[in-house]
Amino acid sequence: MESTNPFGRFLLSVAYAVALAACSGPQTKDFAVFANAGHGFVEQAPHVYDYAFVQEVNADSAQLMADRQLAITLSTSVRALEQTLIARDDLFRQRLDQFNIMKKHALFLRGYFIALGTLASDAQAAQAGQAADNFAMQLGSLAPAINNITIKDTPISGLFKPITQLGVSVLQNKFLKEHLEQHGATVWNAIGLQREMFVELRKLERDEESKIWRQREKVELAKPIADLQTTLPPSWGQQRLALLTISSSETPITAAIEAAEGLQQNLQSLSHNQSGAIDQLERSIMWIDALLNAIETSKRGVKQ
Repeated sequence: MESTNPFGRFLLSVAYAVALAACSGPQTKDFAVFANAGHGFVEQAPHVYDYAFVQEVNADSAQLMADRQLAITLSTSVRALEQTLIARDDLFRQRLDQFNIMKKHALFLRGYFIALGTLASDAQAAQAGQAADNFAMQLGSLAPAINNITIKDTPISGLFKPITQLGVSVLQNKFLKEHLEQHGATVWNAIGLQREMFVELRKLERDEESKIWRQREKVELAKPIADLQTTLPPSWGQQRLALLTISSSETPITAAIEAAEGLQQNLQSLSHNQSGAIDQLERSIMWIDALLNAIETSKRGVKQ
């Protein structure tokens, strides 16, 4: 039965191409499979940034509401709350500008992967090679702006070590070989910049998860056991065990990190004509699948 899910059809087409490529080892056509996988990744990257922004703002709003309730209880001044709100809104406007830069970067990567796929298929290789070169140069032009992005006082430039050259083995498609020799490092670095941004966003996400955990601990465990005027609920021990055994959830951000890592490994392996490159490509496709599923889950308001 044919899948009605467009993401499912995409994964089936890529998996079929991988199966064909695996019969002969890393070849020029394997780059077309890589380009298809990369296209699937950058198509979803903007949605990951949207997800991250919504999660961060919602968590901050919940914290502000809790601080407001505490101020009411303690009859303290709300002036500090006003100042906190203004400062946090300034930060989120800055974050939105940063995300827009990363979305533009992902858009250039999308155009690049489309051109690379055409180039690797030997169809109009010369024209496709020029298009891929142009997108690679556009990616390079955005690198300084991305390097200036700072998340919680941590600049992206201090986290990522770019490469200056990507070694390329002999390829029958001379246009593809020339392109990779000139711009392969730029593309590898571009994928890496997306990955580092997602890594920093995952750190923020984990911080928010920790705050939520502490809040639940305070309300569900600490408050009941410290209230000596009432009887401790019989389920208190089970609630404590359940809270302590909560595992970190899979989110679009964690899946995006793994997908980006897989794409970087694939590009380097295929360029060096290394054995196992197809296996790594399958791993990348698996994580793109996880990314798509995580995004669909987040749209429904449920975290995996």
